[in-house]
Amino acid sequence: MARNILLVEGIDDLHTIMHLLIRHGYDYNTRLRKGDDPLPEIHELGGKNALLDSIESFISGVYDRIGIIVDADMPISSCWQTVCNRLRPVGVDTPGNPVAAGFIGTSASLQKHVGVWLMPDNRRDGTLEHFLQELIQTDDSLFTHARQATAGATQNGARFAMQDTSKAEIHTWLAWQKTPGLPYGAAVSAHYFLHDHAIANAFVDWFKRLYEV
Repeated sequence: MARNILLVEGIDDLHTIMHLLIRHGYDYNTRLRKGDDPLPEIHELGGKNALLDSIESFISGVYDRIGIIVDADMPISSCWQTVCNRLRPVGVDTPGNPVAAGFIGTSASLQKHVGVWLMPDNRRDGTLEHFLQELIQTDDSLFTHARQATAGATQNGARFAMQDTSKAEIHTWLAWQKTPGLPYGAAVSAHYFLHDHAIANAFVDWFKRLYEV
């Protein structure tokens, strides 16, 4: 009986991905877990370092198909090499550069399928928030205003770190929606974000190919 898992960094990643998949027709809301259910359990590890440190044990464990979603919040080439260094000891051969459509490979020795998606799109440095920004309508003037307001806030003592600017922009924009301040997953469910943007479709295609669903 197949046991599959999708590893993510944190709770925001988990709920964002789950609700995006629900909007694409995958029944994470009402389905009962079955031993032969190909849909993966989505498991958050409590941070990037914890996820990276767990890769070898999950691939060596009971799961048949293992997906890994990690932010490319360093130069993407460095992030990719860090992931590759965790995959090679368990027999997963990896190319020298990230795969634009998302990496899918195998460990022949362990008979496992392994996939990697680097947020936001396997091409650019970025995070979950950069992925979500792509799912906002391009003509959304409120998001333009949110970005301007966030930039202005830094001139007035805003305390967030510069690397968290995209997160501050998203949360500012979400604070101005019909239901203010929804967390990411609930905002995806509420249709504040597009589910059928090219970047979302590419991610779902990777998911489908990895788990054969």
